[in-house]
Amino acid sequence: MKSIRFILPMLALGFALLSTGCKKKKDETPGGGGNTPTVTNYTRKAYVEDFTGTWCGWCPLMTYTLEQKQQQHGSKLIFVGMHYGPSPSYPFDPFHSNAFIPLMNRYGINAYPTGLVNRQTVVSSSTLASNIDFAVAAESFVGIKLETTVTGTDCALKTTVKFGSDFSKKNVKLVLMLIEDDLKYNQANYLANNSSYQGHPYYSAGNPMPNFTHNGVFRRSISANLEGDVIPVANTGLGGQYVNNTTVSVTGIPAGKGKIVALVINDTGSNTSTQVLNAQSVIIGQMQNF
Repeated sequence: MKSIRFILPMLALGFALLSTGCKKKKDETPGGGGNTPTVTNYTRKAYVEDFTGTWCGWCPLMTYTLEQKQQQHGSKLIFVGMHYGPSPSYPFDPFHSNAFIPLMNRYGINAYPTGLVNRQTVVSSSTLASNIDFAVAAESFVGIKLETTVTGTDCALKTTVKFGSDFSKKNVKLVLMLIEDDLKYNQANYLANNSSYQGHPYYSAGNPMPNFTHNGVFRRSISANLEGDVIPVANTGLGGQYVNNTTVSVTGIPAGKGKIVALVINDTGSNTSTQVLNAQSVIIGQMQNF
């Protein structure tokens, strides 16, 4: 009888905990965390930065893999082409930007092509596909909603971030950038007539490949830089929410070709433990829900 008296109170306590844990947290909690011991999952988006160049003859290897993986995973894969080519002679890339140079230096990227998956894993063309598959399969407890409205050459951008777990002890940052699809420029191609790549679609594409289509090209940072702007700790607890409103100039970006990409990252200061908690993208003029 002694053991029965011990079990019954424990059962009662267990039912009490279950009834507490199953209560749904309101979506509009302003932040700071809460007492509900459950977590909320959001659709995981894998994010890849492709350090590339139109002058780089091996870069089509990574470009092709990214395009194939995007066909496989759809909107669950977001990639941005960071085009390097600052010289007016060589290497020259018309889409070059200095904005990502600090990011390259931080991760020691000095070869092309190189991929950076979720700001955590530096990969080559041969290891890119498996790392993308792994990243897509992971869970995420951070949701990102992007709302855009275009007036003339200005885009009003509202970014809403929700936290389905407690990140109040993390250094959470928001990165916002403008990218552009369907840019045309000749692409160097060392796969052309290369006996090691006879089965590759670019084997017969020529070198260079004329008017090659470049998608996901980084144009400029919307946040202060590509390292991101800090989200206040008061907003990053369990059930927390953070809203950022800004105006983005879309001058020179054709309708339907521009996108906003948002990242929420945990920046530990280390290259191996810093990571993208989730990513999101939206076509300018549209809305993308969590």
